[in-house]
Amino acid sequence: MSKVMYLHFLWVLFTLLGLGIFGILPATAALFSVIHKWFDEDFDIPIFKNFYSVYKTQFIKSNRLGFILIGLGIFLYVDINISQKYIESFYVHLFLIMIIFLYFLTVLYFFPVFVRYELKFFLYFKQSFYVALARPLETIAMIICLFLLFYLLRFLPILLFFAGSSIIAYPLAWFAFRACVQIEEKRLT
Repeated sequence: MSKVMYLHFLWVLFTLLGLGIFGILPATAALFSVIHKWFDEDFDIPIFKNFYSVYKTQFIKSNRLGFILIGLGIFLYVDINISQKYIESFYVHLFLIMIIFLYFLTVLYFFPVFVRYELKFFLYFKQSFYVALARPLETIAMIICLFLLFYLLRFLPILLFFAGSSIIAYPLAWFAFRACVQIEEKRLT
């Protein structure tokens, strides 16, 4: 638990060091990277060294990709509001909800894919989407975990303060790690 709390502290610190808006995406990439290494290598890796290394080396790349992801999210949010207020078409609204759901699935896998693979710039989005659809059980498990965490953190908000980012990222990273490993094993056979 102390490592999870320490990792959250680093995430908060480096988010603030990046002035919030420019720090949150590389800090989140570094957070997922450390958790990924816990699964892939060893739980006793040097946390600060690994966190800082990813934060520093992936600062620009994670911000560029993240801002595209955030921009798409804002665009979809505006579209759904326009659809509700002005268009009022059931089919357009249903189509937008489906697109938003697929966007949400892509976001779930984005950081785990980002830290696991070295891909060309826009392929991170495609690979995240592909993994989400290729491994539906892990994707459903991630969504269930988010709902459970939402209720847990509502009743114990102190956890959010002491270990929030790590508590949220850990199960997402674990299910994404499983999904990626199983897809890779399937490709080899």
